[in-house]
Amino acid sequence: MRRSIVLLLAMILTGCYPVSHIVVGETKSPISPSQVKILLEYPDEYEIIARIDASSEFAFKDPSIDITWQSKMDKIMERLKIEAAQLGANGIVIENTDNKTKQNISVNKEETTVNDSHYKTATATAIFIKG
Repeated sequence: MRRSIVLLLAMILTGCYPVSHIVVGETKSPISPSQVKILLEYPDEYEIIARIDASSEFAFKDPSIDITWQSKMDKIMERLKIEAAQLGANGIVIENTDNKTKQNISVNKEETTVNDSHYKTATATAIFIKG
């Protein structure tokens, strides 16, 4: 029983991370996230490594409570850079960003409560800039 609880907690703490990727090229050796450049356009020479999706939603693995839209965007950029760096990408090209609202509804005998949570999402292409 104790082992099951520990396993469940481990899955919750590590499994709920709002970043995912699809590798479409050749990955490289991991680098530091600080070496990853954020771009809006593709450079002259590059290789595509992966497509990355990220969200500013709360995650136990990377907890933060971001209130402003800018702080939510900053969190997404940080998460995109970390994911890209693990794949060996030294650049990310931002493809899309969006503002989202999620409704959480709680119902009990006495009342129904609706809570809105606002978050941002982004899609980027992880690239290796040559030269």
